[in-house]
Parts: sequence; C-alpha cells; structure tokens
Amino acid sequence: MQSNSNIIRYKSEDFPGIVEKALDIEEIQLSNGMHAVFYKTDKIPSVCLNTIYHVGAKDDGEKSGIAHLFEHLMFEGSPNVPHGKFDSILHNLGGESNAYTSWDVTSYYITVPSNSLEIAMWLDSDRLAGFGITKEMLEIQKGVVSEERNYIIENTPYGSVEDESSLRLFKNSGYRNSILGNISLLKKLTPDDIRNHYDKYYAPNNAVIALAGSFDIEHAKKLVEKYYGGIPVGKPFTRNEFNEYDIKEEIKDTIYDNIQLPAKFIYYRVPAQGTKDYYALQILSSILSKGESSLLNKKLVYDLSLANEVDTSVTGMEQTSIFGVSAISLKGRNLDIIGAAIDETMDEIHSGNIKDEEIEKVKNKIETRTAFKKSSIVTLAENLSFDKLIFGDAGRINTEIFNFLSITKQDIIEAANKYLNKNQRVVLDYLPK
Repeated sequence: MQSNSNIIRYKSEDFPGIVEKALDIEEIQLSNGMHAVFYKTDKIPSVCLNTIYHVGAKDDGEKSGIAHLFEHLMFEGSPNVPHGKFDSILHNLGGESNAYTSWDVTSYYITVPSNSLEIAMWLDSDRLAGFGITKEMLEIQKGVVSEERNYIIENTPYGSVEDESSLRLFKNSGYRNSILGNISLLKKLTPDDIRNHYDKYYAPNNAVIALAGSFDIEHAKKLVEKYYGGIPVGKPFTRNEFNEYDIKEEIKDTIYDNIQLPAKFIYYRVPAQGTKDYYALQILSSILSKGESSLLNKKLVYDLSLANEVDTSVTGMEQTSIFGVSAISLKGRNLDIIGAAIDETMDEIHSGNIKDEEIEKVKNKIETRTAFKKSSIVTLAENLSFDKLIFGDAGRINTEIFNFLSITKQDIIEAANKYLNKNQRVVLDYLPK
C-alpha cells in the first residue's frame, strides 16, 4: 500500500515567548486510513510506539466494561504470538508495555531499545492484523478486571465517586458508563461479543500510531508500511451523537462508604476538551486548589480548619468535560459548612474577584508543565497519537500552550458564571457507614 507523506515542521522562532524548542514532527497516512506520527530525539537510545484506538467506555453500550476488558485481552495473544509470550518477548528485549482506557479512547504503548523497533511493530501490528483471543483468555481477564474493580472502586475510600457522579451527570450518553464496567454484566460477555467489538473498532482507519525516541524516521516509515499497510480497512459505522439533558437544579445525594472521614464532592458538566472555556476552567481549577496559597486550600484547610485536603480538577473528554471539587473533612467538621465555604469562594469568582498575579502564576506553571511533558518519550508518543486521533493535529503538542496563555481574566469569569452554578451541579456527600 502506498502512503501520502505529510511533513509538518515547527521552528522555535515560530513561537515567540516560548523558551522550549518546538518539536519537528513528521506524519504519513497509509492507504488503509491509518495515520502515523514520528518524532525523533536522541536523548536516550530507546523508542516508544503508541497505538491509540478511537473507542472507549462511552462506546460500551449494553456491553458494560468491554472496552477496558479488551485492553487487557490485547496483551493475551495474537495470531502469531502465543498466550503469555507478548510480555516475555518484550522483557527479553529490555522493553515494557502498558495501556489505558478512557471514556473516549483505548491506548497502548511499547518501549524498546532502538535496535528492537521492528520487533515492537511486529508485536503491535499482529494483534491488529488478526483476532487471536480465546475463550480461556477471556475468562482469565474477566477475573483480573473483577479484582481490579474491587481494588480501585470497592475497597478504596471514596473509590465509587467517579461512577456515582457519572450516573447523575449523564442520562443519555455513554459517559454515564463505568470504565471498569459492571461486573455482573461484564461476566456475561461472550467470545462473540469480544469478536464483534474487535471487528468494529480495531481497524487501521480507527487508529493512530506515534513513535517518539531515537530512530531513523525514513526507516520507520518503511516499517510502518511493512507491518500495518496490508491490514484491511474496517467497516464503516456510525458514532453516537452527544445528546444530554440540561441540569437545571442541584442533584444531591448521600453515599455511605467504608471511610473514616466524611467528604463532599461537587461536579459540573462543562465544555469539551480543546474548547476555549475548557482552558479557562483549567486555569481556574489551578487557582482554586493547586498549592498551599490557592483559594480553596487557604480558606478550607488553613484559615477555617475545615478540611484535611481540598482539590479541583477538569476531566477533559471528547464531547464534554467534568469540573470537580472535592473536600475531605477534618474529623468532626460539618459537610454543610464545608459546602458553604466552597460556595463562598465560587461566588467570589463569579463576581470577578480574581487577582491578575494568580492567573500569571498558573500560566507560568503551565509553561513548566508543558516543557516537562516533552521530556518523556512515552508521554510524547501518547500525546502525539491522542492529538492526531481526537483533534486531527499532532502539532498541538507545540501550539496548545497558546490556548492557555491567551485566556484572560474575563474569560475565566464568564466560563465560571456560565457553567459553575449551584443549579447545574451534582453534589455527593460521602459519610462513613
């Protein structure tokens, strides 16, 4: 199969004000629709191969947990790699592998010494080129995922909060699905279910691969053609549109858990990753909770001695995002008082009480974090493949910083007033059983 080469190059002078040098990136697209992104750095004699598929928990439908279960199964075996040999081959080379599943994607990486890149591509492409999962493998991994869910959700303090909040934030979309799945439903999955999931989503035109590290780019392009170019195009399918109800009044519930300290969790549904409001709310999140001098930490932890710890976060997703606030109380403190203190701080934001120096401090930290993200070949490969898959632009690794730096105080205030209101949220009080 022939490819169309699309070379993208960035130079540091194209990005005034940014100290970190822009990355030179090259891309090709195979005739079967697969995109490949390449970034060469000779800082370490290793290479990371990341393959990302446009399927996640939001696509599970009635097959609860199938995307995450399939992530596990992809390490079990393939047509030319017997059960248990995938990891042993990598370990013998001095390499490693791992993966993750989100609501939007399933992503796999392999790191190997540079002279073993071809073996890494063979291993990775073989599990895409042919279905090699047996009923025995399926039953083994059902047990593994069941234990994983017990550890992460059932037996971890506040571990159920992601699932509990998603069920209330979403009614119509797949974002209400638990990434780890419902175990009783997951155990009912059959080999046919797994095969159908593979046939639908594991196709080259539904995937992007990215290489980062020390390697010869032209040679790597030939290897991509050799190992991925002959894999047939997947059958077309229609993705579910995001169509959610509007939250017009506060949804409040109490969850009793195996915990020692009560906690309050507040969640708002906010715009998708990559939007202007998303970046504004990311900056606001840092102003609220990152560092001892942040607004919520100062108020709840130090001034009022109400909370043991406070945090905020923005979980970015393809079709929506979630802005979360969490406060683990000190022993004997009242959750209603904690909630009132959080609301007072949010009211200050709504009224525009944000200092310019707080915004600049966060932006400086974001620049530092952006530079750090470029220091790991695993992080580089993951970001390059993700940005190409979701945004169609691997070059965002060089340009996304400007989306943060262009945010103004007014942008933050407007986003907060539009999305972070009391009648638009889910509030969960966690209490000891």
